[in-house]
Amino acid sequence: MLKFLADTVTPYIVNFFNWILSKLGVTLRAGDSFAGAVNFFIYDSLKIIILLSFMIFVISFIRSFFPPEKVKKVLSKFNGVWAHIIASVLGVLSPF
Repeated sequence: MLKFLADTVTPYIVNFFNWILSKLGVTLRAGDSFAGAVNFFIYDSLKIIILLSFMIFVISFIRSFFPPEKVKKVLSKFNGVWAHIIASVLGVLSPF
């Protein structure tokens, strides 16, 4: 789904950057390696921003169910190796 969104929006952004570059006097041809590099940079940057936004939203949503007091209460019930295992599981659920 996110790839579809990036694929849908990317041509508009590429056209916008081509327009800006044309106003600056820089022309990009379709077979030019610099044009391919600019297209790749725009496409991947957009994809990474969308994926990071989605991940941060999901992780923040999950973290809203684990306030620090609740985590401390859960971890105080365990000792030794089990405490490390439970702490690792809680760390995976809320990496930030």
